[in-house]
Order: sequence, then structure tokens, then C-alpha cells
Amino acid sequence: MKKHITVEVIAQYAIASKDTSTIHLDVNAARKAGFNRPIAHGMYIMGLAQSLYLSEHPAQWITAYKMKFQKPLFVGTEAIFNFERVKNRVELAVTTGTGDKIAAGSFLVKELQR
Repeated sequence: MKKHITVEVIAQYAIASKDTSTIHLDVNAARKAGFNRPIAHGMYIMGLAQSLYLSEHPAQWITAYKMKFQKPLFVGTEAIFNFERVKNRVELAVTTGTGDKIAAGSFLVKELQR
């Protein structure tokens, strides 16, 4: 699944999460921290991955989750979320449109009782 990470969505997330660190919102602050431009919040990427997966699998519930970031995801970049389910575990890889590996992780899922 592809998702474009916009300035607007990161600004909304910063307000909602109360994480208004300038590396997420300001080009100059991001550059001072060693980044070419603002970076997305890691927790936003984790939450987005869960939301995208559950939107395609509404009869499942995530019971545990872990993710490791290899690189920052720059605001204004397209993120690609790849999910592979193996029994009750889902393996996740997040890459950019240019193939850079941003993060990898997994989560445990169970079927909701009806």
C-alpha cells in the first residue's frame, strides 16, 4: 500500500500527539539536526502501518507490535507498506518509492470473535 506523507498530515499529527519537535515541522531545524528536510514521526509511521493493515483486514485485531527504523522518512515522500502474513504474525517492510528501506517490523494478529 502506498501513502504520500504530506506536510499537512505531519502537522496534524504533531498537534494530536503533542510532539511538535521542530525536526518534524521546520526545514531549518531539520537541517541543523543533519536531515535534508523534516522527517515523519516514527510513531506516526507505526500507527499508519497498523491502520492500513486493519483497513484491509477488518476481522483481525493487532495484539503485539514491534518496528525498527533504519532510515528517517522525509516529509513529502511516498511510503510503501508491504505486509506478509505468516499464520498469526504479519511481517512489515516500509520503503520509499525509490526503494530505500525505512523500517521493518512485525505484529501479531488474531481473528475477532463474532
